Amino acid sequence: MEAHAGLQPSPQEINTLVALFTEGRYTEAATLAQTMTVRFPLHAFGWRMLGLVFMQMGRSADALVFLQKAAVLSPDDAGAYSNLGNALKELGRLNEAEVSYRRALQIKPDYAAAHNNLGIVFNDLGRLEEAEASYRLAIQIKPDFAEAHSNLGNTLKELGQLEEGGASCRRALVIQPDFADAHYNLGTVLQELGQLDDAMASYRRALEVNPDFVDAHNNLGTVLQELGQLDDAMASYRRTLKTRPDDANVHSNLGTVLQELGQLDDAMASYRRALRLQPHILKHAIHAHLALPIIFDTSDAVAACRERYQTGIAALMETLGTLEKPGTKVGTYPFSFYLAYHNYNDRAVMEALCHFLRGKLPDVTTTSPHVLGWHPPTTRGRCIRVGFLSQFLVGHTIGQLFQGFIQHLDRSRFEVVVIHTPKAKRDSFSQNIDALADRVLNLPAQLESQQQAVMAEKLDVLFYPDIGMAASTYFLAFARLAPVQAVSWGHPDTTGLDTMDYFVSAAPIEPENAEEHYTERLIRLNRMPCFYQPVMVPTQILGRAALGLPETGTLYGCPQSLFKLHPDFDGVLAAIAVGDPAGHIVLLEGKHSAWATLLKDRWAKNAPLLLERVLFLPHQPLDRFMALISHMDVLLDPIYFGSGNTLYQAMVYGTPVVTWPGPFMRGRIVAGAYRQMGIADAPIALHLQDYANVALALGRDPERNHALRQTLREAANLELLADMRAVREFEIFLEAAVAAAGRGEQLPTGWKPKIQEVQ
Repeated sequence: MEAHAGLQPSPQEINTLVALFTEGRYTEAATLAQTMTVRFPLHAFGWRMLGLVFMQMGRSADALVFLQKAAVLSPDDAGAYSNLGNALKELGRLNEAEVSYRRALQIKPDYAAAHNNLGIVFNDLGRLEEAEASYRLAIQIKPDFAEAHSNLGNTLKELGQLEEGGASCRRALVIQPDFADAHYNLGTVLQELGQLDDAMASYRRALEVNPDFVDAHNNLGTVLQELGQLDDAMASYRRTLKTRPDDANVHSNLGTVLQELGQLDDAMASYRRALRLQPHILKHAIHAHLALPIIFDTSDAVAACRERYQTGIAALMETLGTLEKPGTKVGTYPFSFYLAYHNYNDRAVMEALCHFLRGKLPDVTTTSPHVLGWHPPTTRGRCIRVGFLSQFLVGHTIGQLFQGFIQHLDRSRFEVVVIHTPKAKRDSFSQNIDALADRVLNLPAQLESQQQAVMAEKLDVLFYPDIGMAASTYFLAFARLAPVQAVSWGHPDTTGLDTMDYFVSAAPIEPENAEEHYTERLIRLNRMPCFYQPVMVPTQILGRAALGLPETGTLYGCPQSLFKLHPDFDGVLAAIAVGDPAGHIVLLEGKHSAWATLLKDRWAKNAPLLLERVLFLPHQPLDRFMALISHMDVLLDPIYFGSGNTLYQAMVYGTPVVTWPGPFMRGRIVAGAYRQMGIADAPIALHLQDYANVALALGRDPERNHALRQTLREAANLELLADMRAVREFEIFLEAAVAAAGRGEQLPTGWKPKIQEVQ
């Protein structure tokens, strides 16, 4: 066919080609466009359309050649450079895409689409402030530009401006209600705000509009996982993998669900698949080496698992690779929570984990500028500024245990800052805690921004009620954000962190050799480190039948998380079942039904009698839980990792808790509380083999049981609940630790408040 270099296609030819493209008839459009480039090689239109067709067909590399030709032929056409930028962006050539979009905007400064696309490039390059500016320019030019509003929302989220990001996404949806991307972006904002039900609804709406929206399926899975809806989460991940079978992150996410369901072999297969797909991403190697079972079959299995864990850390030390910066999407880092339930000294393994992660995540290591030139507040005539930092200063055990310290620290000597991590829930309990604080800080999404926000508070003491229960607090604690940093028994195990100065515990609950268990300097207060405000007792308590309990027979209750039930405890439960044939052992099903199934599978092998004699009840709201405790004749303290919050709740009624003090503080809390209360005939087993007999004797003797309940109630009100002496001791510790830091020292080993100081 003869070329017509100096001519141009007719309007009819142009209209025909545009119509084919608009109707999605890309093969026919490509044929006609190619013919047009042959006939009119110096006219840009055919080249541009051929490039756009190939873009729509997913052939960006082929499209690039044609769009480059179109741009050369029409150097003053802003659209040509914008299209070229789109192809370069799709190919990941972001710096070149930036140049093309800037050329388009030189030609046409009010080109809203080019501003928006330039913003996408900036966002992908991590230049978030420039991305924000580009989106705002696009919106200024075209206020009803839904895509720009949605993209702005996403970038504001990345900048940690979650509320503003959500507002931008909602503006996009007002303009275009069926905009799947905007629903998705809103979901990501809501997820980071911890509004999981609303996030789930946004992802589901995105999928209604676009059922093949793969990222929405994946993120829906992460939200369902956080909500504990593990079967649905697994379905979402599997749906994602149908479309993206080689997505390593989704395989990793699926692995975490399977692990939490107790399907460790299947979880390991998913982790290994992720590792094969992305061998340079160290996160997958961590999963593969450090995944922990939740329910064990035997004590030997516990020992084998720990050996594999420690070997895994050693192997990871030698592994090349990178770790993504920890933030709200950090997943199951640091994989150490369940170690505390194994009945081993965790100090060495936690220190090894710290050493490994500090080496692979340099961003976690930083020091607040104010620490370097810090002077103790006593020299400046100001109060000691104390920050309480946790994800769980809400309606949770941690909130219950530490609300009293926040409330009752002497404000003439202390200023209290409550610091919530990004995933902290917002509930009435957290609102009450916030009202008790002098200042409240809600941390942004990303680690570096979190560090900077805490640094800006210029704290004298940074106190972590718990470390090890949430990734955000664990990684923040790697930094030196205050001159004095301390942790306490919210998660009753050492952190292994070299930046944590003190572990605040109590003499009644620690064994003599306890210093060996902690990386931190152990502080033994004389009182349990807690001011526990008693739970309001219901005025009308439901009867046994209404609670799903048998009407007759002694009730032995162990309403604890099922992962606390070590295999060694099965023999105790079985001995109680044999010793009291008319009695009933009452457990709660737990967070996931799969855990009870795993426990029953273990009993089928090791203690089949328990399958007949244990009654499982569903999770109970607080009022029903308190009623349940009131009906228990005897509460059974799990061995090795015992009761905490449940102990305090039980003492409201005086319900006796049988215990055996294990080798570590986490199994000695009930016995320590009895010591503090001065209970002479406390139901404490001297040896593990005596545990069942102690429980049975108390269960069979109603008269002694009733008398003990009255004694426990009276003693708890005097010596355990609402304990102002514990507050005074904590104050003395804070002042002494700050004074020592002012001298460049730590408090000496064995330091504790003098009794006369707190009278």
